Amino acid sequence: MDTRILIADDDEKSLAGLSNLLADLQYATAIATTFADATEAATRFVPDVLLVALSLAPNDDFATLARDLRAACGARSPMLIALSGWGESQHRDEALAAGFDVHLVRPVGLDQLTFILSMVA
Repeated sequence: MDTRILIADDDEKSLAGLSNLLADLQYATAIATTFADATEAATRFVPDVLLVALSLAPNDDFATLARDLRAACGARSPMLIALSGWGESQHRDEALAAGFDVHLVRPVGLDQLTFILSMVA
């Protein structure tokens, strides 16, 4: 597939699981474990989709996380997906208000993820 996905997560098990799953589905993937690594990888890899753990947000500032990652992608406008352990509607609303396109609660289901990724041109 031509879709490029950057996975940024400080949870190594989650990161490995998502990376392996997406590689098995033939997506081109890159990974990052810190906010700094994620912004650098976004600049270098130029992803179509960013799957980002909200735990990477500096000082729990989700808007800065979203803004800086989008800026790192330059003119390209990737789909920005928040990964979180919280599933209340307020958590989803906070992520969307911060600039994320989608909020997913871990563990992410295969059907849910493939449906969302199918919307990326």
